[in-house]
Amino acid sequence: MITKMEPIRSKTYMSTETEEKLLAALTDWESQRYFLNPACSITSAAAEIGCNSKYLSYIINKNKKKDFPNYVNMLRIAYLENYLRDTEQARSFKLAYLAAYCGFSSYGKFAKCLKDHRGLNPTQFIVYFDHKTA
Repeated sequence: MITKMEPIRSKTYMSTETEEKLLAALTDWESQRYFLNPACSITSAAAEIGCNSKYLSYIINKNKKKDFPNYVNMLRIAYLENYLRDTEQARSFKLAYLAAYCGFSSYGKFAKCLKDHRGLNPTQFIVYFDHKTA
């Protein structure tokens, strides 16, 4: 007996309405700059947003195309870039201060993140940024 093949439907993880609410909450979380807290984790972010960490992870992976740590690190780098653009004197600050200012828990993590995401060490990044905005 030949049966008609049913199309395979993918199971949705959450409703569109829930996803939109969580995306709006995530945008608000970003604007509140919670990512600047060095102790920021997916658990703390989920609590601040008002959902569980699995939902938050799903939202970030689907909509930001990154995992949570890389998403937070990119927010921190963008924040640093804006700070350096708006505050010329900041380009002469100690690198360890800039690392702490944009939420990194250590200079080493800051340096690794810049190297991974911008291909430059912190000193090169500041010099490049200084020439770029001059």
